[in-house]
Amino acid sequence: MENEGRSAEAQPGPIAAWESSMLPRGIVELLHEPRSLSQLAGELGATDGRVLWYLVKLRGAGRVVEHLGLWTRTAAGADLAGSSGAQLGNDCTILPGRTAFDYVQANADAAAGVFGSEFVQATGEHAGRVPYERVVEFNERLLSLIGEYFAPERIDPAASPKYGFHWILTPVDLHPLDE
Repeated sequence: MENEGRSAEAQPGPIAAWESSMLPRGIVELLHEPRSLSQLAGELGATDGRVLWYLVKLRGAGRVVEHLGLWTRTAAGADLAGSSGAQLGNDCTILPGRTAFDYVQANADAAAGVFGSEFVQATGEHAGRVPYERVVEFNERLLSLIGEYFAPERIDPAASPKYGFHWILTPVDLHPLDE
């Protein structure tokens, strides 16, 4: 056979759900010319460990190839980069419909004075490299606190305004390879 002895490139299929997220798309968008792992990580603002994880996965899907430490996209990678979906540099967060409505409308209502002069409104974002055991402890304590403050027997139907508490705890990055 003519192709014997050659390593066959993976044949890409339809775009997988994980390929539709911003980081894999950002990788293939940047690979219009060869780049090293550290260049990609720097340009994407992600750890090299995380970028490498996706590079290996993209290689398995036939979207990228590596040669002498430089990565480039294949024709299938170019197709992924050109397909519709999340775009690099899009700093929006997609929330479930009702949750997004609650956030947006609550801020507009507060600015319009709907809740009067006395209300509590807070948001925050925190991240850090925390050991797994501490994250489990935090999750358990948070669930306990939510249960304590929002339990049915603690609710006052006559109280106004009504408060909503939306939150998410999720891993956001991997440890850098060189540390």
